[in-house]
Amino acid sequence: MSLQKLLYYVQAWHLAITDEPLFEEEIQAWRDGPVVYDVWSTRKSQATRRAAAQNVDEVDLDDLASDLIDLVLSVYGSMSGEELSVLTHVERPWQEARGDLPPEAGCSNVISPDSMARFYRAHRRLGGRTATDLATVGVHLHQPTSSGPVDIDAILRSLDDDSADVGDERWGGANLDPGEHATRVDA
Repeated sequence: MSLQKLLYYVQAWHLAITDEPLFEEEIQAWRDGPVVYDVWSTRKSQATRRAAAQNVDEVDLDDLASDLIDLVLSVYGSMSGEELSVLTHVERPWQEARGDLPPEAGCSNVISPDSMARFYRAHRRLGGRTATDLATVGVHLHQPTSSGPVDIDAILRSLDDDSADVGDERWGGANLDPGEHATRVDA
């Protein structure tokens, strides 16, 4: 169940960022959440769930798609299938596709790619960034920086001795002219 929801989120974010689908298969609004029927049909047999039974030789992802999958997995990947299902149930694209159907009703209505793009563009963030941010600056995981403690003494030693003594200059040696109306303030 998690795979289906993760595919949905990858597709939704790809649409929101690029206005293009990452994959052509439709996503249906099933009772338990979004489902890519072709993937469900292929994987419903236990035999196709083993890594050895999967043919990934034909999968060719560009950097954007690969980075987007990594980002979606970093945000949604720790959630269980049930948690992802609950999350999709409160989001407009799944709700629009199901219409007035009761929660327990079966459904194969297609979730509109336009609805996904509009909703995630306007109402969600991925890794703390909007779809516009991701489209503008690129899709990538934030790498934590651990530069360690800052050595102020080393920074001060690295400064040129001439620039460290600003003397009586009001503007700290910045070569700014305070003008003829400025009042000098001595400390």
